[in-house]
Amino acid sequence: MLDRANIFIRLGYHVMLVDFMGSGGSGGNQTTIGFKEAEQVKKCFDVIAQKKKGNIYLFGTSMGAVAIMKAIHDYKIQPDGIILECPFGTMYQTVSARFRNMNLPVFPAAGFLVFWGGAINGFWAFNHNPISYASSIKCPTLLMHGAKDETVSKQEIMDIFKKLRCEKKLHIYKNAGHVNYLQHHQTEWTKHVSDFLQHLSN
Repeated sequence: MLDRANIFIRLGYHVMLVDFMGSGGSGGNQTTIGFKEAEQVKKCFDVIAQKKKGNIYLFGTSMGAVAIMKAIHDYKIQPDGIILECPFGTMYQTVSARFRNMNLPVFPAAGFLVFWGGAINGFWAFNHNPISYASSIKCPTLLMHGAKDETVSKQEIMDIFKKLRCEKKLHIYKNAGHVNYLQHHQTEWTKHVSDFLQHLSN
């Protein structure tokens, strides 16, 4: 994430970087793949909003993108724009994809893992569906996806894109998987992000 942050800074934006619970330098060993992390997005947004001197844009990749979507859906936060990289469509879909990538049978193991993972973390994981959250998003949205992504399908991305009720743009990077798009598309990525943010500030 530091490489993206440096690009945002070079483009003239202030950046606040956050490690979710159990990630990076944060404490704990729990992750809920964007479910409880949405509350952390809301808290960070509130801190920035109290000191707001300009527009607030949110950026997230994979789980981070899902957490942003859920924060908007659940807590009604109102950023001026969001940039989302490869959010999954539903919790069940993303768990199923991981089983397929490991050449393991999806049924019934994926369903059991979704059920049990939600149960031990205190929520019904089958309802953790970013496709549904997308309907609550009204702010301008830049959605990104890698054509070689084996974790999040193009259909999931298109389902999310169709549900967005806002000014929206979609960019698909032909040589990218479920990885950092800057590896093969830094120039292209920077232009897409810069054009999107400049358009919103005009």
